[in-house]
Amino acid sequence: MSGSHHSHSAKPRVQTSSALDSSLHAHKKGDARHTHSKQVSNQNLLLIALVLTLGFAGVEGAAAYFANSLALISDAGHMVTDAAALGLALLAQIISRRPPSPKHSFGFGRAEALAAFVNSIAMLALVAWIVFEAITRFYDPHKVDGFTVTVVASIGLLMNIVVAWVLSRDKKSVNTRAALVHVMGDLLGSIAALIAGIVIQLTGWMPIDAILSILVSLLILKSTISILGESYHFLMEGVPLHIDYLQVGKDLRGIPGVLAVHDLHVWEMTPSFPALIGHIEIAEIQEWPEIMSRINEMLLDKHGIDHVTLQPEIFGGLDEHTHDESLQDDIHSSPVMHQGDTFYVQCVDGESTHRMAYHAWGNPRNSKVLLCVHGLTRRGSDFKTLAEVMCQDYYVVCPDIVGRGDSDRLSNPMQYAVPQYVADIAQLVKTLGVAHIDWFGTSMGGLIGMVYAAMPNSPIRRMLINDVGPKIEPDAIKRLGSYVGQPFSFANRSEALNRLNAICSTFGEHTPEEWETYNGPMLIERNGLWIMHYDPNISVPFASVNPIMAKAGEVAMWHAFKQIHIPMLIVRGAESDLLSATTLAEMCKVNPYARSIEIPNVGHAPAFVKKEQIALAKEFFS
Repeated sequence: MSGSHHSHSAKPRVQTSSALDSSLHAHKKGDARHTHSKQVSNQNLLLIALVLTLGFAGVEGAAAYFANSLALISDAGHMVTDAAALGLALLAQIISRRPPSPKHSFGFGRAEALAAFVNSIAMLALVAWIVFEAITRFYDPHKVDGFTVTVVASIGLLMNIVVAWVLSRDKKSVNTRAALVHVMGDLLGSIAALIAGIVIQLTGWMPIDAILSILVSLLILKSTISILGESYHFLMEGVPLHIDYLQVGKDLRGIPGVLAVHDLHVWEMTPSFPALIGHIEIAEIQEWPEIMSRINEMLLDKHGIDHVTLQPEIFGGLDEHTHDESLQDDIHSSPVMHQGDTFYVQCVDGESTHRMAYHAWGNPRNSKVLLCVHGLTRRGSDFKTLAEVMCQDYYVVCPDIVGRGDSDRLSNPMQYAVPQYVADIAQLVKTLGVAHIDWFGTSMGGLIGMVYAAMPNSPIRRMLINDVGPKIEPDAIKRLGSYVGQPFSFANRSEALNRLNAICSTFGEHTPEEWETYNGPMLIERNGLWIMHYDPNISVPFASVNPIMAKAGEVAMWHAFKQIHIPMLIVRGAESDLLSATTLAEMCKVNPYARSIEIPNVGHAPAFVKKEQIALAKEFFS
């Protein structure tokens, strides 16, 4: 990425496979807040605590055995666990000091959080065992030597106070604090054992031993869960707890010269070392150095973030190498607002050419373009209702994919396939002369979008995928084959519309007016008969697919989907036979940029003519 706050430039040097070029990890002054001397100091504290704890653990373990005291056993168990926790914490700090390597460019700072997580899990297990053992002793009381318990617990208490004081000198490390929780639990265990020993000596009441063991276990449970949650949050690259993510985005948008912010991520590379990456849209690239300087100052002063990597993007910028000059002159001089007006773009198929029609809504001067691409047997008019709403913010462009609607038909039907469709869309974007587009793709339009978005330097910056995924279910293929390219002709338009509405019943329940708006444009009159708008030959490639080809295509689509690194919203009709719930879950699992939503009482595919569905799209693209 460009525009980084960091200085990553240095004189060239030869790098071997076993060492990392130091210039690749160079930071400006202030980027690293942990010093070597501080780390060594922390390690010394942990080493002292480890020696003291381990030395007394053996003594208390033997005494617990002879005294037959659960309180003393729990305290001894704490001591042994403490020793392991301190050893693990010490090892983690040693590992975290290792410098970055070619395989670990961020270094090993996360080792401390990992150790804290493991320590917390161990502590939960110990608490569970103590509570279980205490409960069993209510039913099977054990005789306890109160005097031995009192003496050993007193010595253990003094030792634990010393260890806790040593560890409390390092309050910033989550790793050390996790170890301290162990020690504090053991300190409380020593107090409980001391009280139990005194009570048993004075009264002979044995249940006090089990009761105090449960009480101590519950007291330390809260701290353990807190450390566990904090270390888990860090390991999962959550936003640092002291940073308000939404406020960071708001403050970035408030910087003079910043027009928009997207793909913003905030996390901690190592404990107490927050980092930020994202994309910033600006008007002029010449302004970037000054804008970046303001951003750096704000992020450091207000949020304590000093590791910043931002990529500048020209808001609605034009690619001087790809846009059509005559069209751009027309756009900048035209005062009109398009309301479904039809235009054409010349495209290439093999050695021939064809025209692809597209329908537009909104201001052609608007650099924010929303491209809406329809399904297999549909056309751009599907998005009329959606476009009339979205054109308040976007220039909405809805093509008729070749072979459909007002677009030309191909002489070679085998070219009715995604590669040709992607090439045509790329030509359309080039003709529009915009650097970025947002994408709404239904069914086949979603597949085209996935392939286009996975290509290098794709202009798509966010995408709504409507009820389709890399895997197409066999039942859906069978259903599509029952009508795609099959004879469809009626002497009466109303009969044709009723038949088409029945075919599209999975799209959801709609009023007669909505069906007319949605399906009416699908019908054309020719030679006195009402037929479908598309070339029946679009079914030729579809029908020629065999199981081996289908599986190869599925593998290719999964590969493409994993390469997409833009925000995606995957919409599924809850009763869809084309996009299964299993495939949807897998899509969100393999690509962290994807999130999903299901629309109830709808199959394949939601039509997005209902207000609530349009609101869903408007929210995603806003």
